Amino acid sequence: MAGVVFSKLSGKNDSTFKAVEGLLTEIIKDVDTGKTKDDEVLNAIFNVKKSSKFGERAGGLTEFADFSFVNEGGEAIADEIQEGFGKLIEHKAVLKSFVTTKEMVDDNRLEDAKMAASNFVRSYKRTRLRYATEYLAAEGATFTYGGLTHDRTTGDGVGLFATNHPGKRHGVANQSNVFTNALGTDIQTLNRLGNIGRNFKNESGNVLGYTFDTLIIPGNVPELEEVANRIIYTGLVVGSANNDINTQKGKWKLVVNHQWEAANGTKPYIIMSSEANKELRGLEFFDRTPLDVMNEVDIKTRNLVWSGYGRFSVGSFNWRAVMLGGAQSGTTLT
Repeated sequence: MAGVVFSKLSGKNDSTFKAVEGLLTEIIKDVDTGKTKDDEVLNAIFNVKKSSKFGERAGGLTEFADFSFVNEGGEAIADEIQEGFGKLIEHKAVLKSFVTTKEMVDDNRLEDAKMAASNFVRSYKRTRLRYATEYLAAEGATFTYGGLTHDRTTGDGVGLFATNHPGKRHGVANQSNVFTNALGTDIQTLNRLGNIGRNFKNESGNVLGYTFDTLIIPGNVPELEEVANRIIYTGLVVGSANNDINTQKGKWKLVVNHQWEAANGTKPYIIMSSEANKELRGLEFFDRTPLDVMNEVDIKTRNLVWSGYGRFSVGSFNWRAVMLGGAQSGTTLT
């Protein structure tokens, strides 16, 4: 992340806390600069970007149909481009505070103070990934996190994972990117879903042709992780006595999201096209305001109070980069 900002208040000028304030500031900077597992997973799934506005909006245009063949001397067929679906992703503010007590300083309990400062930044990083994970792993048009209800519709107005993603141009049929089928114990489901994703059509009805290459699973389903590793890394066909090649080997990157906790008895999984994710602006995470830290001495308690503020957002401008499998409801492949 490496973007923490310090807005100094009275703590720096208080002789009691001068030394400890400087020490904890360095601790916060160090933890902010260091990469954590939360940072790694967030960057593996989302396009993490900076923003300088209250929100980010993206839209598109439909495409012309194919050229038409005409007889000799015939006229060109008139066509038009329409405005495509658009989406505004608004940034949300988060806040947290912690206290360095006067007793900590008087008793020279600096390790306790350092642990609190370090945990403060790790909490912020964890919140970013958890927020993004709740967005990604939910089913429906909204999700709840941090006591608030958040939007998870894409540009077409329906949820990120839905059976009724519409086309913009007349005659383009609805498409589904949510399936109830389990991953299974062999390559069949993964291969079939990858093929469905390759044949997703854009808003004008033209096949996009993206290759799906990333498999994302929850961190609390070890049997799913075991099967996923066998399917995408084993050289021969999984679950078969045939001495045949595994056509899925080398095609997939496995991302185990430790902040994704699947409900008991469920085994959901997500597949993603990393190319489509970037080109179509599929899964977006925006850092509007980096972690902004202030501190001041509370005259009533004589404690040094730290406050952290940040703004970020998560959303999707285009659903075609991801598919959900093992869902509670959706399309069932037979």
